[in-house]
Amino acid sequence: MAKEINAIVRTGQWQRNKYVGVSLVGKTLAVMGFGKVGSEVARRAKGLGMEVITHDPYAPADRARAIGVEVVSFDQAISTADFISLHMPLTPATKKVFNDDSFAKVKKGVRIINVARGGVIDEDALVRALDSGKVAQVCPMVANYPSL
Repeated sequence: MAKEINAIVRTGQWQRNKYVGVSLVGKTLAVMGFGKVGSEVARRAKGLGMEVITHDPYAPADRARAIGVEVVSFDQAISTADFISLHMPLTPATKKVFNDDSFAKVKKGVRIINVARGGVIDEDALVRALDSGKVAQVCPMVANYPSL
């Protein structure tokens, strides 16, 4: 759809009623990885009126609490989030951590922003989750997916 919207805008048209976004106010963002970038994303999301939770087994809970973010389990984060923002390193423990099992636990219609390494998502499982509607949209970091 992004290519379609891009082409329409380049012609000087904008069909405002056809392409409606999603309000972030009151939505839950799960920040997966609470390092420098993840914590900054959380801080900004709070400023947009989002509820923010995080999962990071290494992040100090007091740092998250200082900006109003609750540290939760992986399963709680992915099952309650409307948006999931990935900021985790690619390690043996995180390789394909988003797979058929984890996609089965997400809220229907979740949107995923992958700022992490491409390998944290099982791409075949992601396609199945998109096709089923379990995942509404995904925004990959293009450097992770050179074919895009």
